[in-house]
Amino acid sequence: MKRFYKLAIASAIVGFGLGTLNTAQAATFTKTASDEGWWAAEGGLLGPNSNNNTNYVTGNIRGSDLRNFFTFNLGDLVGVSSATLQIQRFEGSGNPTETLGFFDVSTPANVLSQKINSPNDTIYNDLGTGKNYGTFKVSTSGDSNEILSFALNSNAIADINSRSGKYFSIGGALLGDLSEEYLFTGSSDQAPFAKLVVDTNSTPVPEPSALGGIVVVGVGGWWLKHKRKASLRNNN
Repeated sequence: MKRFYKLAIASAIVGFGLGTLNTAQAATFTKTASDEGWWAAEGGLLGPNSNNNTNYVTGNIRGSDLRNFFTFNLGDLVGVSSATLQIQRFEGSGNPTETLGFFDVSTPANVLSQKINSPNDTIYNDLGTGKNYGTFKVSTSGDSNEILSFALNSNAIADINSRSGKYFSIGGALLGDLSEEYLFTGSSDQAPFAKLVVDTNSTPVPEPSALGGIVVVGVGGWWLKHKRKASLRNNN
């Protein structure tokens, strides 16, 4: 009898272990931007942009107001708990520090990528208004090769999670009255693409192996019960 219960407990432990082997663990993922660039407001001095131009200058330069964007293919990314946008500093001008805001973007990624259609007031406005993803003070001077990290807020995290399997874009704009004030100029066609670094949570995700664990327990219990009945018959 004691041996029967020991075997039953051992079978249950094995089954539970097999059922919990494959669960999602906390992890960090880095997504490289599939596209980046700028859009200008209408009425400025700059003409059309180029679809191949990855320059993400934002602010006011040569009489034109510019805002930038970064688009990411999120793939199967789920359960994001924190997100940081990483971009290279390059060059800035204006006040010692400028206020940079990041915002949600409603313009579809395939439309946003057609930068040749800049200037466009609708897209320009979209990149600097709406749901705020964070506001930061950024120095206009410093090592042009420095990678700046911007921790995005809960608005961004919620939108990233809601866009799993789709494209996700971030708009960037200098805030306040601008006159020849800008950040990130010089980020030419050879610029490294922006990165989105995210942490995922550790909420367990059921896997097929959980079913396997349950089956092991069931089969083990049936086998032990059958063996016990056979033993009783032999004793009688």
